[in-house]
Amino acid sequence: MNNKLTVILLSVFIQFSALSFAQNAENVKTDNHSRFFTEADTSNWVYVIKNKSLVPTSVFNMGNGVLQVSGISSGYLRTKKEYTDYVLKLEWRWIKKAGNSGVLVHIQPVDSIWPVCYQIQQKADAAGDIICMNGLSAKECTDSVKFTVIKQLPSNEKVPGEWNTMKVISKKNSLKVYINGKLQNHITGLNVKEGFIGFQNEGVPLEFQNLSIH
Repeated sequence: MNNKLTVILLSVFIQFSALSFAQNAENVKTDNHSRFFTEADTSNWVYVIKNKSLVPTSVFNMGNGVLQVSGISSGYLRTKKEYTDYVLKLEWRWIKKAGNSGVLVHIQPVDSIWPVCYQIQQKADAAGDIICMNGLSAKECTDSVKFTVIKQLPSNEKVPGEWNTMKVISKKNSLKVYINGKLQNHITGLNVKEGFIGFQNEGVPLEFQNLSIH
C-alpha cells in the first residue's frame, strides 16, 4: 500500500470516527445529579404554589444539589423539559416527622395545584403507591373509584432524618417504582407516556438530593 493511499484511508477513518462519536454524544442524556438542584438550576423549573404571595424560593429552595421543601402552602416544582422513556433516580428524607408528598411524573399542561399526572406516593407508610390523577389511566387503575394502585410489598421506608432511595422506570406505556431497592409497583397501559416531572409540597418539610434522569 503506497503512502498516498494510506493517508486517504487514515483520513476517512478519522472522519468516520469523529462522526460516530458526535452521533453517540447526541444520544447521551446528561441530566444527572451534578446539574440538578444547584443555584444555577433554579431557572430550569416552574413553581406552582397555592399561596401566590409567597416567594417561590422560600417554598422550594435549591442549592449544592439539595432541594429543600419548606412545607409552607401547597403545590409543586416541575421541570420545564418534558421526558419520555427514562430512568429517574433520587433520594429523599423527612426532616423531623414523616408526612405526605409525591414525585409527579408525566405532568400534563395546564398547571394547577392538583395537576393531571401520575403521582409516585411518598406518604408515610405508602411510599410506592401510584395515583392516577385527574383522568389519567392505566390497566391497574380500573375505574374512577380505584385510582390508587397500592404498592406490592409492605412499607420499607426509613425513619425521618434518614435518606430513602427511589427509582422510577418509564418505558413506553408503563411505570416501575423501586423504593429502597425493592420493586414496589408496576403499572401498564398508561394513556400518556411523557410529560414534566415534579416534586410535591403538601405541608411537611422534606428534602430531595442526587436526582438523575437518564
